[in-house]
Amino acid sequence: MRNQPEVRSKPREWYYYCGKLLSILALSCVVKFSRLVEVMLRSRKIIQPAMWISYLCYVVFFALWIYTSCFVQPRHPNWSETHKYLIYSAACAATAGGVLWTIAVWPIFHIWTIPLGMVVLVLFLEVVAIIPWNSRKMKH
Repeated sequence: MRNQPEVRSKPREWYYYCGKLLSILALSCVVKFSRLVEVMLRSRKIIQPAMWISYLCYVVFFALWIYTSCFVQPRHPNWSETHKYLIYSAACAATAGGVLWTIAVWPIFHIWTIPLGMVVLVLFLEVVAIIPWNSRKMKH
């Protein structure tokens, strides 16, 4: 296997970041007005064991994400093919965390738990999208 030259991705335009920041602001307002964080911290109606296990699942997800980006990707250029178990494990941890979070918060928000969960998911994805990653793309 020979080394292929790296191709740096083109920097994004300012309007991309403005759009992301506006959507982060709007989604954060939805979370604030729903009082989701306050309910998660103080409500007695939450199913606490499910909430704590969901937090644990999210910690596992973030640990796998950081391990993959800091240690696996730099050493293995084809890591997504050779280390599939990391992808499967992170996906399982994130899915379990989401399901358990939904179960834990359901007694308070009922059917509105699902849209709130989607808002939090999109908010997370928008925040991740504006983080400048050191991604290296290989030329084909």
